This record gives sequence, structure tokens and C-alpha cells, in this order.
Amino acid sequence: MSTSAQALAKSVKSGETLRVENLFEVKGRVALVTGGGTGLGLITANALADNGVRVYITGRRPEPLKAAARSKGENGGEIIPIVGDASDREGIRKVRDEISKKEKFLDILINNHGVSLPHADINACEQTPEGLSEEMFENEDFPVWEQMYRINTASYHFTTFAFLPLLAAAKSVGCRSEPGNIINISSMSGITVTSQRGQFNYNASKAATLSLTKMQATEFARRNFGIRVNCVAPGYFPSGMTVIEPENNTGSDAHFQEFRTKWAIPFGRPGNAVDYAQCIISLATNQYITGSETVIDGGWLLESAF
Repeated sequence: MSTSAQALAKSVKSGETLRVENLFEVKGRVALVTGGGTGLGLITANALADNGVRVYITGRRPEPLKAAARSKGENGGEIIPIVGDASDREGIRKVRDEISKKEKFLDILINNHGVSLPHADINACEQTPEGLSEEMFENEDFPVWEQMYRINTASYHFTTFAFLPLLAAAKSVGCRSEPGNIINISSMSGITVTSQRGQFNYNASKAATLSLTKMQATEFARRNFGIRVNCVAPGYFPSGMTVIEPENNTGSDAHFQEFRTKWAIPFGRPGNAVDYAQCIISLATNQYITGSETVIDGGWLLESAF
């Protein structure tokens, strides 16, 4: 065995193992999942709570938050709802102040909330410069673009910096091996080079989230904060933004081919809760990943081959 290989093997501390239960242990941590009452946010909250995390979830609507709430279970995990609007500074401040009354630190911040708003259809008009100009200029509004960026990008910036002291305290006060870390949720729509029928506003805001993630990761590393920031770009998962009809999700040969042709997914199915939870918990626990963008999709990059 080479000297470097021996050094790597010895990097496992005494008493530790490379068993899964040690590699991905999150029990006893504190997390905040914004937009955690529905969709992928709810999957995230449940995955963390199932593994012993105390999870705060936020959203503007109290009903889904109450439905998602869970008291402390056998593994010690729980889900605690807080009604809060992340689209303005006062709403974020309210959530931060409420959590600060109960917690001295935060281990995991997942900026998950988002919105998809109507857009003009670039394919539903005459395919000429004049036709596209009419559709995309007259049928789009500046306020829609502004709201998209406000919620999908700007609010991630303000939420992150609002909770920065609590994240830093996870190491000093919480006595963890590292400070808290951040996962920003973007979308494969922020990476694709198509507009997806004219969805310029949503796709551009999600691309901005990817850029924001890299800047946050870099600035925190420059200052030796130790706070990691990563981004997840989900593809086709059933949610409020991606409606996949149950009759088209049967696992049949026809269903498989539809996902390969219509959705360009070589694996022939949408993502599920297990796929997503594995990705989130891995990023939350790996202490050597920051500034990354993880595309969790069944092969959209291979679209040209199918």
C-alpha cells in the first residue's frame, strides 16, 4: 500500500467506521426547511425527522403546515410548523426570531420554497420573429418576473444571511464537528438551455439560484466560516409544480416509453421520495462538499440520445 493510501486509511478516526449509520448520522440535529409543508419540502422534512432531526418547516398557508406537523417520535425527530412569508424581510425576521427563542444553533438550512407563475407559450404562436415578438412581449409582465426572482432567488439570499449566526453557532455552541450547512433548491430548469415552451421567467430565476449558491459558498469559504452551501436541481418529481398524472405513472411499458420520449428520462420514471431523501441527507452530512450543484434527474443530460 502506498504512503498516500496508508494516510487515507488512517484518516478514519479511532472508534469510527465507514458503516452507513455513521456516514449519514443526523440524529439530534436541528433543521429548517422553508416551504416544508408540501411537495419536495415535505419529503425533506419527513426524511430528516425520520432520522431523528428536529425540523422546523415554514410556509404561508397554515393548513398544510399543520397537516405536516409531527410530535417527537421514537427516533427523537419531530416537525414543528411556523407560518411565515419568505418573500419579504419582515416575514423572514419573524421566523428567525421565533426559532431563536427555542434554539441556540441551526445545523441545516434548506431553502426550498419557490413559485412557478404563468408564462407566455413560445410554441403557441406563429413561428416568425413577428409572431414570437407579439407572444413574448405582449403576453408577459414585468411584475411576474419580479415576483419570480423575489421568491425563487432573492428570498434565498435574505434567508441565508438572516440565519448565518445560528448556522455558525452549530459548531461553537452545538459542539458539532462543523458549523451548519445550507442547501438551496433550484431546478433542472435552471440548467437546461431550452425555455420549456417559453418558461423564461422560472428558468432564469432558477439559474440565478445556482449562481447565488456558488457565490455564497465562495464568500463563506473566503472568510473561513466553514459553512457549506450546495444546490440541488431536481428534475421530474411529482409535486405542485410538476404534475404527473397517476394514470401515466403505472410502471407499464407504455408508461416507461412515455417518460423516455415525452420527458426524456432514460430510466422511464419520475423521481420518488427515496431518490430525493438520499440526495439531501448525503449533502447535509458530507463535510467536504461546498459550492456544488447536484442534478437529481433520471438522465436529462442524455436527452439527445433518446
